Amino acid sequence: MNLRWQFVVSHLVSILTAALLIGAVHFFLLLRSTRALEQQGLESSLATATHLLLQKIGQLENDRDALAAFASSTRLGTNLEQLARLHDLLAIYSVERVEVFNGLSKETEAFRWERGMGRALETPWFPPNPSIAAKIAAGSQASWVQRGASGQASLKLCTPLSATSPDEHRWLVVTEPLDSTLLAGVLPPQTVGAIETEKQTLAAWPETPSSAKTTLADLAVYLPRGVFSSLFQPLVARRPTVQLDDGTVLSVALMTSAVRSGQSLLGGLQAWFLVLAAGTLLAFTLGSSLASRLIAPLSALLDGTSAMARGHLMVRLQEGRHDELGALTREFNRMADEIRNTYLAAISTLAEVVEAKSHYTREHVERVERLVVATAELLEQRGWVRFSSHQRFLLSVAAILHDVGKIAIGNEILNKTGPLDSAERQQILTHPEVGSLIVERMGKLERAAEIIRCAHEHFDGSGYPRGLRGEEIPLESRIILAVDAFDAMTMNRPYSNGRPQGDAISELRAEAGRQFDPIVVEALIEVVSTLESPKAATPADSGLYRAIQSGQGGRLSSDGLRPRDDQG
Repeated sequence: MNLRWQFVVSHLVSILTAALLIGAVHFFLLLRSTRALEQQGLESSLATATHLLLQKIGQLENDRDALAAFASSTRLGTNLEQLARLHDLLAIYSVERVEVFNGLSKETEAFRWERGMGRALETPWFPPNPSIAAKIAAGSQASWVQRGASGQASLKLCTPLSATSPDEHRWLVVTEPLDSTLLAGVLPPQTVGAIETEKQTLAAWPETPSSAKTTLADLAVYLPRGVFSSLFQPLVARRPTVQLDDGTVLSVALMTSAVRSGQSLLGGLQAWFLVLAAGTLLAFTLGSSLASRLIAPLSALLDGTSAMARGHLMVRLQEGRHDELGALTREFNRMADEIRNTYLAAISTLAEVVEAKSHYTREHVERVERLVVATAELLEQRGWVRFSSHQRFLLSVAAILHDVGKIAIGNEILNKTGPLDSAERQQILTHPEVGSLIVERMGKLERAAEIIRCAHEHFDGSGYPRGLRGEEIPLESRIILAVDAFDAMTMNRPYSNGRPQGDAISELRAEAGRQFDPIVVEALIEVVSTLESPKAATPADSGLYRAIQSGQGGRLSSDGLRPRDDQG
């Protein structure tokens, strides 16, 4: 994994970790508050349910008293008309079952068809509970819970009837089944519930096939389901509602599913995913931005080091930062300058050796380098070629040292005024190979050495030392060959006098396509023709050879050769 992606991943992990922590805290607080609100809502519903149940019990007590007033004035067991009226009163008062007892026997009973019938609701007389039986015998009102053999529970409200004689003892008992119908009237929607005592469940809603044995926990399957609500335990609330005369405390219990908690979890997840997506985008943005800011100079250092290792001596990195990376960049530039100056010193030494051969050689080297650079720039302007700063540096080195191999040839041959014999000519022909070997052994100048080796190859293949032709010859070598020939024709030498520039140009054109590259010839002619014009710009005096000879080699950087952004 490269450094950029390490930055991005590190930011991504940091932001994701922060998002997870924030999300966890957010979920915890959100679910806690939602759970508390749901519990409060359930408690409020429970308060309503207990209030409705108390109202129902209060209404039953009022109905019991109204029925007792009617039953006290007549013998219901023998009066069919009054018995029919009692049934009508049950419908009016919505009482499910009423029983009248006279002494130890039942005088009469009446019940509504829907819920009041069945032996399970019949009242045993006297009630088996001693405390209830004692209250009834004492002529007091009493209330208790009766559970039949089938498990059905009912609420019993008993009151004594007015006696017409001292020996008469009559009672009226109202029965209200404790069943799902009663609960359905008092429970709020979206909940399940039960009427309980301390030891058992008396009634549950919704009603199940085994409601007699159902507990509140069994009703969880009937709760409404929402998104993620199954992940949460149902909410439960209980409240004691009324205490009966038999000591039984009736409690109402409610249970509901955590629908709002599930919805909150869904909303929290959606918000968290948005935060996560935004955090991921922010991580990529910040990571990439920071990586670009930190990696750009590191990449430049890496590229510069690689280029320097490949022999690109003109590498110089842009400075401007004032941190550790800036210091590293400045150290790299200092190192690059030292390496480059070491090579420039070697080139300077070789140039001085070549110059020592003759004053003509020095002037020739300087003119050739300047014309070579000018011709290469013109070819670039015409779009024929593009040189990097390193290539231009190597071109200048090759132009300066193209005749360095002549240091192995004696002055008597170089300065001979007459024609050379075969042996002398053969020795002259060795100087390209000798020069290329000298430059090649300097290291990192292999390309300049190859240019020097091919600087006497002709375009038609008739040159030396290898007989290359056309595009097989490096373009730099073709430029140096044409410029070297032009300078040789126009300047005085020990063995020949210089020719007029027009004659030299005609000779170049005549040899174009044979000895010289036609494109290079035309570019060179345009350069020298431009230099003839008084209004034309003269070549700059900042060539590599002039810089070396003037003692500026130690300060020369890539700016001395107008480097571009490429470091090819």
